[in-house]
Amino acid sequence: MLAQINQTTFKQSELPASKAIVIADDHERERAWVRELLNCHLPALGPILEAEDGQHACALVREQNPAIVFLDIEMPVMSGIKSAAQILAERPQTPIIILSHHSDEIFVRKLWKLVPSDGAFAYVLKDSTDQQVIDATRAVLEGDCWIHPRIQRIVRRTESGATGLTEAEFEVLICIAIGYTDRAIAKRLYITDKAVQARLKCLYTKLGISIKGMSEDDEYNHRCRALNIALRRGLINRAELLEWEDQSWR
Repeated sequence: MLAQINQTTFKQSELPASKAIVIADDHERERAWVRELLNCHLPALGPILEAEDGQHACALVREQNPAIVFLDIEMPVMSGIKSAAQILAERPQTPIIILSHHSDEIFVRKLWKLVPSDGAFAYVLKDSTDQQVIDATRAVLEGDCWIHPRIQRIVRRTESGATGLTEAEFEVLICIAIGYTDRAIAKRLYITDKAVQARLKCLYTKLGISIKGMSEDDEYNHRCRALNIALRRGLINRAELLEWEDQSWR
């Protein structure tokens, strides 16, 4: 999935046939930034359509079948991640560029579950240079992928067997962040108390927390230490915890 930044010069004759472009962001300033870049550097592309939320973006994609879609992650009504999931479910080959301030690992985990292995995709941070945004756009229009260097490091970490959390380990992390006891975790995940302990030990190991000779004399509370590291790594956030808590009461 990782790709090198595409430095190929894009000739006007190589541009795809004119098709609409969708830019979805709840901040007009951010939409204007992308719009002006595209108009300046890729004027041969089609009309630019704008949306202030993910739901509107999905509607525009259905109507226009755009050449490319820019999605912010955090938007009202429907987030960029949920919008991407819906768009790719309906049109799997839609080229998508995630343009966001966020480099949290939790967002990377979610997006990597959605993106087809043969799809055109980019993850661009909003502190990227103008040239990086244009490079990402050109790469995606050619059917390639472009991942910001900081995001590449996170992807490598999530894909590593030594540091990347499995879905099972991620679930227990969320559960201890919510405040569940071991018994409550077992009930919530439909597993045994012994399985909960096994998952917690794997979680602690991958987060670099020593579990050798765990006792009451340990310097750290292992659960609290896990939460501290998870927050610093961007493995959990408030929105994710609220969503899980909401589901737990259903």
